[in-house]
Amino acid sequence: MKNIIKLIGVTCVMLLMSCNNGTSLQKYFVDHQGDADFVAVDLATSLLDTKKVDLSAEEREALESIKKVNFLALPLKDKSKARYDEEKTAINTILSSEKYETLMRFGSNGTKAVLKFQGDEDNIDEMIVFASNQEKGLALIRVLGDDMKPENVAKLMNAIDKGDVNIDAFKNILGEIDID
Repeated sequence: MKNIIKLIGVTCVMLLMSCNNGTSLQKYFVDHQGDADFVAVDLATSLLDTKKVDLSAEEREALESIKKVNFLALPLKDKSKARYDEEKTAINTILSSEKYETLMRFGSNGTKAVLKFQGDEDNIDEMIVFASNQEKGLALIRVLGDDMKPENVAKLMNAIDKGDVNIDAFKNILGEIDID
């Protein structure tokens, strides 16, 4: 009987230790989607007609490995300036979790950004881009997928940046959003 009580006690302690009272990135997105100060967009890549897009095999593989993109931004306006530091701190706290690994930090012209990921380096399941600018606001982008390969995603991003990939499908979805 004592062994059963000890086993139950140890199990309860382990369960309590494994629980995280901190906010997850998913919860942060859900909590802020209805907030009037934020701009929130969820895009399923299945909405894109990829057959009309001319992609290399690696670019197509990268696009097909991306399942969903969540976008959340806090544009700086008079009423949102007070929240900027608070929200930036909250996001940095979430992203400082051990489950996210930093891939790259970059910045210019007052904008600081960090690229983090979850999964292993060869097959990423989640990528996060967090950018902040004290004059413009902050943006948080979460890319969810299955076994995304960083080199293929980089090739896809380069093709988009060069204009080799027509992203009108995204522009049509995002067309009504004004975050400037």
